[in-house]
Amino acid sequence: DELLDWLSVSETVTSLLMAIEAVWTWTEYRYGNNQVYTVNMAVLSAKLTDMVERRGWSLLPTEFIKYEVYLFTGREMAQFNFRPFCVSSKDNCSYVVINCVEMCTEPLSLLSKEGKLTFHFKHPSVTTCNLPGKCGFILKTVPSKAALWTLRLCTEKEDYVNETVHFHDEIRAEKMHIYFSREFSNGSKYLLPMSWLGWLHSDNAVNKRNNWENKFYYGSNIWFKVLYKFDASTKT
Repeated sequence: DELLDWLSVSETVTSLLMAIEAVWTWTEYRYGNNQVYTVNMAVLSAKLTDMVERRGWSLLPTEFIKYEVYLFTGREMAQFNFRPFCVSSKDNCSYVVINCVEMCTEPLSLLSKEGKLTFHFKHPSVTTCNLPGKCGFILKTVPSKAALWTLRLCTEKEDYVNETVHFHDEIRAEKMHIYFSREFSNGSKYLLPMSWLGWLHSDNAVNKRNNWENKFYYGSNIWFKVLYKFDASTKT
């Protein structure tokens, strides 16, 4: 209850997905440290619904219905039900999901060096474009000793020299929320949170990297994705 109360008022938490990821991280941390706790899934769903209504958060795209997120409830592992928190149709959605151009088989490698994530995306406000290459953007990883990593939206012309995409000023970093999606051969899709990774209680990057490695963030069919929020005036 204390966590959910904080999520409901915190200025740090700006979206429904951030709140869900925070609960996921909290249960993982408690389970991994053998701490006693319980999670009532019905109560959790009701409180998240209340947060959405009171804080005016937008519902998630229908794609999220396919994702599997499992929470340790204290007694067993239970799957979180995204369906009540997704829009009924794509036409009513305030978000768009943007896939990274390339699949990432070793996302942790980005922790030790500067890397680039390229995305194809034409903002609805850009009605005409004659620039070479595809509309899109690049996110650059900036390794840090104090944090898991920092992501920077490349906005300068120099950032796009010899790249396959070009940038339009309409794209804003504050509209983005990045996460992992991992797909398995049986068709299962897992949403792997990033915004709260490193566990809320880790003090340094070493502990955060160790926690990542314990969560099997290696393998095939792993994609970086951006959940991009539109203003009502620009969504078409």
